[in-house]
Amino acid sequence: MRIVPEQLAFKAPLNEQSTEYIKLENDGDKRLIFKVRTSAPKSYCVRPNVAIIEAHESAEVQIVFVGLPKSTTEDEISQRRDKFLIVTLPVPTDYADMNDSILLSNWANLEEQYKDDMVFQKVKVSYSAMPSQKPSDRQSSSPAKEQGLNTTTLLVMTLIALVLGWLYY
Repeated sequence: MRIVPEQLAFKAPLNEQSTEYIKLENDGDKRLIFKVRTSAPKSYCVRPNVAIIEAHESAEVQIVFVGLPKSTTEDEISQRRDKFLIVTLPVPTDYADMNDSILLSNWANLEEQYKDDMVFQKVKVSYSAMPSQKPSDRQSSSPAKEQGLNTTTLLVMTLIALVLGWLYY
């Protein structure tokens, strides 16, 4: 089984719903059944999350990111380690004649019975940086700004210092 892309990238704005796709390619000679799991089930909707892929066929899986709350900080975003686990299993011969919907509904039994034949592959998730702030919105790190002094106040203080310096000279 080949997964394209190997990493999902969701772009800003991250507080809105967005959709990405992964393609699962069965490059083997046997039918495969797969299930997609995620480390953050409340953040994503996956369709289909369980399906069958015929030999030498592929399936497209839609991953819908529901979005983050507007109050989410860049630090919180950078700490997220979301990932998807694609679990695949060759369709066992004793299940070969089963209707696909019955086969898919028996995933739990298959997983238990054939756990030694399962293959696990991870797809990591990355997020683009939040849009940068406008220059006028950025906080300056100068000591004058931290003390709440604006440019006019600084100019007046400089002029007073010059006049006082001239008087004492």
